Amino acid sequence: MARATDADVRAILDDASGISTSVPIRAAGTLVDWLTTTCDNASLLTTAQLKEIETWLAAHFYAHADPQFAAKATGGANATFQGQTAMNLSSTTWGQTAMMLDVTGCLSARSKGGNVGMAWLGKPPSRQIDY
Repeated sequence: MARATDADVRAILDDASGISTSVPIRAAGTLVDWLTTTCDNASLLTTAQLKEIETWLAAHFYAHADPQFAAKATGGANATFQGQTAMNLSSTTWGQTAMMLDVTGCLSARSKGGNVGMAWLGKPPSRQIDY
């Protein structure tokens, strides 16, 4: 079930094009589901944070399908579009915001191509001191 809505995504895109946001929302939901099952074992992210991350990710995916202007001119019909697809989530301000909202750091690591892991550095239970 999607956490983000069409209205949520359009509010941050400032877009009235009428192009459907259902596919970007579905893609964002898949990534947020992965985030919760793979990286958020300690339940650091609240329901509200997950909705915000999904909304910003959906805007990011939307912007890849319908590139947003970085600059435009009407007389000469020039246009410059935001980002580069090789930059992953850093290619749009929406993707960058989603990474900032993710306190686990998992989206940032995934965007950079790295893996996030966790290791226990303490003693095994048999060698622990019971206080």
